[in-house]
Amino acid sequence: MKEYTIKDIAKIANVSPRTVSRVVNEEKKVKKETRDKILKIIKSTGYQVNLIARSLRKKTTGILMVFVEKNAANYIGNFHNVFIRFLDSEANRLGYKLIVSKSSASKVEENKYDGFYLLKNGFADGAIIFDTRETDRRIDYLVERDIPFVIVGRDNVYESTSFVNLDNIKAGYLGAEHLIERGNKSIRFFLGDENFTVNQDRAKGFIQAFNDYHIKSELRHIDYGIMNPGFAYEKMKNILEAEAPDALFVSGDQRAIGAYHAIQERGLKIPQDIAVLGIDNIPLSEYYYPALTTISQSVRKMAEGAIKILNQHLKNPESYTHQRIIFQPKLIIRNST
Repeated sequence: MKEYTIKDIAKIANVSPRTVSRVVNEEKKVKKETRDKILKIIKSTGYQVNLIARSLRKKTTGILMVFVEKNAANYIGNFHNVFIRFLDSEANRLGYKLIVSKSSASKVEENKYDGFYLLKNGFADGAIIFDTRETDRRIDYLVERDIPFVIVGRDNVYESTSFVNLDNIKAGYLGAEHLIERGNKSIRFFLGDENFTVNQDRAKGFIQAFNDYHIKSELRHIDYGIMNPGFAYEKMKNILEAEAPDALFVSGDQRAIGAYHAIQERGLKIPQDIAVLGIDNIPLSEYYYPALTTISQSVRKMAEGAIKILNQHLKNPESYTHQRIIFQPKLIIRNST
């Protein structure tokens, strides 16, 4: 298969190589009719732009890193997949490409396979960070090197960082309140890593709801370390061998399927014997049996907000000011509660 050059494209379009270059580099000094003609030829020939050469000319790469926490369970869950899909769609619309890189809040590796290596050496323009902790070396690294980034979560260490976040305290409160108002007293809350800020905030909201409704503290139980559906299944199985709670609140719809398995395996019914509530409103949750009541995070809006903030930082670094956008959770009531 012939490998086309910029000169080949120019010859076919009957224009100068400079005109083709302007179209490729998205410069505005080209008539719409000519631009459309060249783009059509580029598509039909399969011409590939030399990204490295273009980045050297423009001093940008158009590449954004997405850092997701690496853990023993499986560092990309269903929620991350959905969120990254929306991130990718909005990034592409604005002319960016995403690269997902596993990372750790405890240290920055900087080897040639790591996303921080690309950022440090100018092969990527900015970053988006998931799964933050109170002390997060990734944030320190980017702040120290003045690399543009936005957090999906929160940051209480630096005043100048930008983030988009769910009001996770309210999410924890909203879930507990819904279960309490349904007449449930004994409620367990399954959460992931205790060090993640998102889980700390959801636990605060959960506890506050119990206090506000004057439910005895011994009736609430918070179980950390529930990292995936398998962990949820084993934990729920062990709980049911002792005494079944009235309800289960699971931080993460994907993990709830493991609890469903354990409950139904025991011969118990949802919600008649145990009510189950999730967080995320992933597309699959509507098709659980029974359909899962859950808390929506407005993932699309959060993803679009994150890309918008990062794009503003990259396009106008001199006038950029940090932004912190908090999205409100929404209860989606289905059949599991």
